[in-house]
Amino acid sequence: MLQTFPVQDLRQISARLHDEFSALSRRCVERCVSDTWHCVEHLGIAVTPHLVERVAREHLEAMVNSVPPSQTVRKAPRRSGTSLFTSHRPVPGPR
Repeated sequence: MLQTFPVQDLRQISARLHDEFSALSRRCVERCVSDTWHCVEHLGIAVTPHLVERVAREHLEAMVNSVPPSQTVRKAPRRSGTSLFTSHRPVPGPR
């Protein structure tokens, strides 16, 4: 059964979560809340503002806590004509 969601509830949830996750853009938080509402609805679970807020909070927390791997500066491999993985010369391409 397709439910319509009250826009006021979504705005209130988004505002609370944006205050909590101010490192993320307002649009990102709004999109997360909206997507969460649709996902819960799609799964056939009774959609409540409380449930949407809890699930969206978990997702936003994961987004904030996930950091890319450290970007260490690596030296470029020496170009002695050998492959990076073996000590053999690469096979020349077609002529």
